[in-house]
Amino acid sequence: MGPIWMGSRSQRTYEAAVQAEDSKMAADDALGRVQELEWKVNKLMLVNHALFELASQRLGITETDLLNKMNEIDLRDGKLDGKEPTQPATVCEECSRTYSRRHNHCLYCGHVNHAGTAF
Repeated sequence: MGPIWMGSRSQRTYEAAVQAEDSKMAADDALGRVQELEWKVNKLMLVNHALFELASQRLGITETDLLNKMNEIDLRDGKLDGKEPTQPATVCEECSRTYSRRHNHCLYCGHVNHAGTAF
C-alpha cells in the first residue's frame, strides 16, 4: 500500500468523523427541540384542563358538551379527522388578492388587514 492510498484513507476517515460529529450535534439539537415542544404541549394540556374545570364548575358545562363542540369544530371542513379545520383564505379589501397567512398586510398593495382572528 502506497502513501497516497494511506493518505486518501486517512482523509476519508477524518471526513467520516466530521460528518458523524455534525450528525450527533444535529440529533442533539433536534432532541432538545422535541423536549421543549413536549414541555409546551404538557403545559398547554394542563392549562386546557384547568380552563375546562373552571368552565364546568362555574357554567355547568359537561364533558359531553365539550366533546360535542370539538366534533362540531372538527367537522367544519367536512372531515372528522381530529384536526382543526384550516381557515379560508382572506382576500384583500383593496386589490382582491389573497393575504399570506403569515402576514397581517397584503404583500401586493400593502393594505393592512385589521380583521384578524385569534386563531
